[in-house]
Amino acid sequence: MTPGDVAEGAAAPGSATDDLNEQTDGTSGTDGQANGDWANGSGSHARLAPDIDRVERGGPRRPRIVLVLGGGGMRGWSHIGVIRAIERLGLHVDEVIGTSMGSVIGGLYACGEDSFAIEKVAEAFSVKDYFKLNLLKFLVKGYRHASVYKGKAFYEALQRFLPEDDFSKLQRPFFCNALSMTTGGMQYFGLPGAPEVKIGDAVYASCTLPGVFEPKELAGDYYIDGGMAETLCLKLAHSRGADLIIACDLGIKDHHTKTPYRATLPHILFHTWDLMGIALNEHNLHRYVDEKVVLMRPKVGHIGVLDSPDVSELIRLGEREALEMLSTHHLTRYLCDEAAVEEVDRTIRKPRDYVELHVDMNACINCGICAVTCATGGFANVPLGDVVRKLHNYECTRDMACERACPTKAIRLQNL
Repeated sequence: MTPGDVAEGAAAPGSATDDLNEQTDGTSGTDGQANGDWANGSGSHARLAPDIDRVERGGPRRPRIVLVLGGGGMRGWSHIGVIRAIERLGLHVDEVIGTSMGSVIGGLYACGEDSFAIEKVAEAFSVKDYFKLNLLKFLVKGYRHASVYKGKAFYEALQRFLPEDDFSKLQRPFFCNALSMTTGGMQYFGLPGAPEVKIGDAVYASCTLPGVFEPKELAGDYYIDGGMAETLCLKLAHSRGADLIIACDLGIKDHHTKTPYRATLPHILFHTWDLMGIALNEHNLHRYVDEKVVLMRPKVGHIGVLDSPDVSELIRLGEREALEMLSTHHLTRYLCDEAAVEEVDRTIRKPRDYVELHVDMNACINCGICAVTCATGGFANVPLGDVVRKLHNYECTRDMACERACPTKAIRLQNL
């Protein structure tokens, strides 16, 4: 397959960019009025104007791309591979939004670090060093203490890695979310009206997994990990007026393989958070994954939240997923560097912009649960016969909700 070939189900060359080049009001985007719609402002509080130098004068404007990096604990190192693929394919990111570990990687990227510099940070990071038990305080305070681990070392590391004290000074607009413990509302640091805090403080708040790290006071409030309610900030990305959203979700798990039960408090807590996060994220994806979103899910579900993984392997998995998805998806393929796409094409068997729906009709009981669960009409609620409506579902939200909901485990999704 060459860059000029059209992948199965993809739009013809030019059509993907033509779709993206249309304004929401139907007008064509050039370097005139369209560019003025993203009025210049101060720092990260303004929506960036498109990079006119990257397109020919008078031609279609480059779409505004927002990169959304989800939470996932140590799985988050795979975000570095996603950024490396974006760099390799020549895509230009205008804004970055991160949650939990995604805010760490996103913050470094927004500060101007490339994927190789961020990898050096990851290699210097040690779970053993930054996740130390608060045994003494537990002995003294018992359950009156706020966290299992000491957060001081992790907090101080963030201050070193992210020294900027003002969101407006970052090279790219950056936002991260955290959940208020006093109001229950979601706070998006970096937005106008949000508390003015240091980047490292905001990222620490976004990473404060309850019971793991102790919440720190910020502007008179206390915050915990934003992933407790919104592990992938697609809602904010849409509100920023993005033409194209590249999102990396790390919540995927292999539901065909049982997780061994361990009668330990950390295992029960972390696994419960995982299951709750999957359920919450299902609703998030069903509502906000649309025709503007390219959703990637690196195969890192086997990594625990606080495991000590092989960083280079996680980066490789993230890069591989992003290269396959971005170089074959009809929204991004024709925005990528042609030479890079041609190189990636040699190793890809089929496009990744659709999901294959398969149902074992010997196991199917035609209960209709799949049809009700699927947000994109992939299944039909029929009393008899095949229930698959879209063998190749290009709108699939990739949350595997239909698989989890099927009472007889008859559904298998492929090409995820």
